[in-house]
Amino acid sequence: MNEPFVFRKVLYLVEATGKRARTLDELLRVVTVVDPMSISYHMHREYLAVRFLEPEWPNDFASWAGAVLGDRVLAEKLSALRVFNYRTLESLQHDLGRIIATHLEEFPPAAAQVVPPGRDFIFCMARAVVCDCNRQARNLTEFASALAEVESSSIFFHLFETRFAGGERPSDFAVWARESLREPQLAERLQAFDPYMFSLEGARRALLRLVKEAE
Repeated sequence: MNEPFVFRKVLYLVEATGKRARTLDELLRVVTVVDPMSISYHMHREYLAVRFLEPEWPNDFASWAGAVLGDRVLAEKLSALRVFNYRTLESLQHDLGRIIATHLEEFPPAAAQVVPPGRDFIFCMARAVVCDCNRQARNLTEFASALAEVESSSIFFHLFETRFAGGERPSDFAVWARESLREPQLAERLQAFDPYMFSLEGARRALLRLVKEAE
């Protein structure tokens, strides 16, 4: 019998790391040594924020560089980071530092920019609390029904939270499609699905289209 897909959701307990930055030099120094889970928090926080409009910048680093430091060139570079292409937080952290370091080399005056008082970049991290959604699916019809109704934090959990858990791992949805449903083509499409191209609700709609096409 096929194993059901169990929908889970995630809640976060956010805490400050005690590290902060007022300049790009300080940001670079902290980025290279902070816990990788802090990098993950700041790269993903926007996806859990409830907004009526899409944010101008997709992650906290780009937002701080553009909106607070006033360095829109760096903000664009940080916005262009394709997080989907990374399989470990450490490799993402390394490239984040490399982008900032290269920018400082190419634009030396950027090192002299200081944010206004009280606008420091404060490094935080989040402890995940995983809960059951009380929704399961044994076939694509049930899966589509549950996917359309579960809380957005469940979409976040299965697309983002589990992505970097324990190093490189395939998509939760793709694993279930391959191993329980024996749907290799659908599994391949789900594995290639880039959630960073959407808001959570946009990702939900796009996933539903993929599932409907496979039914």
